[in-house]
Amino acid sequence: MSDENAVEARAARKIYGQGAGAVTALDGVSLLIRKGEFFTLLGPSGCGKTTLLKLIAGFESPTEGQILLDGTDITYDPPNRRPVNTVFQSYALFPHLTVADNIGFGLRMQGRPKREVADTVARMLALVRLEAMADRKPGQLSGGQQQRVALARALAPSPKVLLLDEPLSALDLQLRKEMQVELKRLQVETGITFVFVTHDQEEALTMSDRIGVMQAGRLLQVGDPRAIYTRPANRFVASFIGESNFLTGTRDGDTLALGAGPRLTATAMDGAPASGPVTAAIRPEQVRIVQGGGEGIPATVVRSVYFGTDTHAVVALTDGTEITVRMQSPASGDAGLAPGQEVRLTFEPGALIVLPEVA
Repeated sequence: MSDENAVEARAARKIYGQGAGAVTALDGVSLLIRKGEFFTLLGPSGCGKTTLLKLIAGFESPTEGQILLDGTDITYDPPNRRPVNTVFQSYALFPHLTVADNIGFGLRMQGRPKREVADTVARMLALVRLEAMADRKPGQLSGGQQQRVALARALAPSPKVLLLDEPLSALDLQLRKEMQVELKRLQVETGITFVFVTHDQEEALTMSDRIGVMQAGRLLQVGDPRAIYTRPANRFVASFIGESNFLTGTRDGDTLALGAGPRLTATAMDGAPASGPVTAAIRPEQVRIVQGGGEGIPATVVRSVYFGTDTHAVVALTDGTEITVRMQSPASGDAGLAPGQEVRLTFEPGALIVLPEVA
């Protein structure tokens, strides 16, 4: 393991139950998480992301495989012997203790000197911007403030890795967005490795240095947000991260024919068929509508919906395939598109991606 890596999972497999009722929660996952990065495990409920987090935390042991921290095998070490802390969906604050006492609780349990505890608590209060709330009880705080206290308590012992299990899911939309910014700020300021679990793609895209997309116990793709979005490894990733149009065509090398339409240049992902019938994906914002003739793929407007800054149009190709187009709304607010109108479509260069047959 490289000195640059904080956490490593080696062919981690977790099976619950036995015999016909056995459930495979993790199916041979191997992963490297770098020191000092904000790494997000992203996927739908039941994909195995929380199970992997529990293996790192020590709350579960793998059926097969290993978990390493800083190159040391910690697979069977109990949670209290691992230099990691976890922040859960429920903040689990002690209601009878003040904010300051909640933050310092773990340090006191470790027998740290009183002066060290006091100094660390003061530093953590400043870090999460709650100095004025030090003497309040959790019941006197908002949801966002309670979340900050939970984060400060977890950060106080200076863990090598902080694990966050969907910690923002209970917050309302506006507060969740605010806490996304706060989480990223805290990670950058502390330099601690954050491993964040979520099913929310926006959280993953806006906060992460890298993302690992999971589905059915497998790790499908790891990369930075831009790579995950613009170069999805397969159809599941393309559909789960953002919105995609899926088109059926025939591939011949670097070109793709959509029915009887023009031959288009396409970028193929690893594992995509080199020729024959294929599925390709393109994002709605990478499609352009051309009105009044010209080059492009012929299409007919099905409907157009105004969303303020954006207008979303659905158009149908000659074979009936529908494509969603997302464009910036003009100053007038009217994109000039009417149902039944004949238009033509063009794609941004390199935006059309040929996907592997199997996710």
